[in-house]
Amino acid sequence: MKQKIIVHVDGNNFFASCEVLMNPSLKGKAICVLSNNDGCVVARSNEAKKMGIPMGIPYFMAKNKFSNVVYLSADFALYQDISSRMMQLLYRYTDKVDIYSIDEAFLDVTEFKKAFGLSSLEFAKKIKTDIEKEIGLSVSVGVAPSKVLAKLATHKAKGTKGYYVIEKSFIHQELERVPIEEIWGIGTNTTRSLKKFGIFYANQILLKDDEFYKTNYGKRGMELKYELSGESVIPLTGIAEKPKSIQRTRAFPEFSSDKKYIKTEIMLHLHNVCKKLREYSLKTNSIAVMLRTKDFQIQYLEDKIDFMTDSEIVLAQKVFSLFEKIYRKGIIYRSSGVLAFSLSDIEEKNQLQLFSDEKNDKCQKLSIILDKVENKYGKGALMAGDLAIKSIRDKHKRQLNYREI
Repeated sequence: MKQKIIVHVDGNNFFASCEVLMNPSLKGKAICVLSNNDGCVVARSNEAKKMGIPMGIPYFMAKNKFSNVVYLSADFALYQDISSRMMQLLYRYTDKVDIYSIDEAFLDVTEFKKAFGLSSLEFAKKIKTDIEKEIGLSVSVGVAPSKVLAKLATHKAKGTKGYYVIEKSFIHQELERVPIEEIWGIGTNTTRSLKKFGIFYANQILLKDDEFYKTNYGKRGMELKYELSGESVIPLTGIAEKPKSIQRTRAFPEFSSDKKYIKTEIMLHLHNVCKKLREYSLKTNSIAVMLRTKDFQIQYLEDKIDFMTDSEIVLAQKVFSLFEKIYRKGIIYRSSGVLAFSLSDIEEKNQLQLFSDEKNDKCQKLSIILDKVENKYGKGALMAGDLAIKSIRDKHKRQLNYREI
């Protein structure tokens, strides 16, 4: 069997790095990105890590204990947009790409690496350099014969030049003194169980025979041993799993009761939701709007239209109708969101009450044109309708000049 060449790419401090990309003046500063509604710290720059700011610390505690830090509300729609650009670039090297998370992906380059005429180490360096040069993100790249080892190689890369290769002939040496809890796929319960059998380091996993893992851990235990030994048994399908629902939410930089401002935020969320629908070739007929008040009360309403669509132009009337029903004058809000559910990649031909087939098709084509303009000139370069995004960008102090791929 031909030895696999698996690459793992992982963004470094991804959310914080996106913030620096959007605002270069933040480079070199301690940055903490906060969860939805500014509840706790979900990402930190290296400078913030060095200060000892723990992951998950509540914002009210962090700002009192660590004052010389830039705290930013998370903008997941923007992070997802940057992620999409990074993942798009990865298809340059192979058509077998498994997107594992917003900032991680595995690539099977077994059949493609030779075309580049590079060693595994040179190939890892090229991927890292291309992403950093063309997108502006710092990443770590690991190369190995299996997914589990590639993930470990990326971990080792973060402490070196940012790229690392685990060769099959050196697997035992690479696994020495690596605690089992650092191995991808080994959780708390499995760690506790393995330690009862005297297995504390990754290389010790290879010393047990197959029957041991088959008896005590079943198929997953066998896969772990094979993957660590350099046999690729966890396949890369190259097929991204489609989501069951898509939502976009964001906390306001300042609490607000301004109806026009909140309505513009809702339109931006709807645009980002529909753009993601188009990326996955999905459509929806079910949409919801959410507003969260200053004191964390949630106001939520959902409804359906009579046909499937991926166009914000089509859905805008329904979304604004929902917004009008839940918005209350004088109430101070802290965040908003839009959710699309009942997703399908099958065109449903129901009776259309609001739009004809022809008009719906025209709206969907116009939405695709909006995507193309935005991809070329940057997020928010053009929006449907007369609701401008500029005031929102100014309030959030987001300014992002994308490099074209």
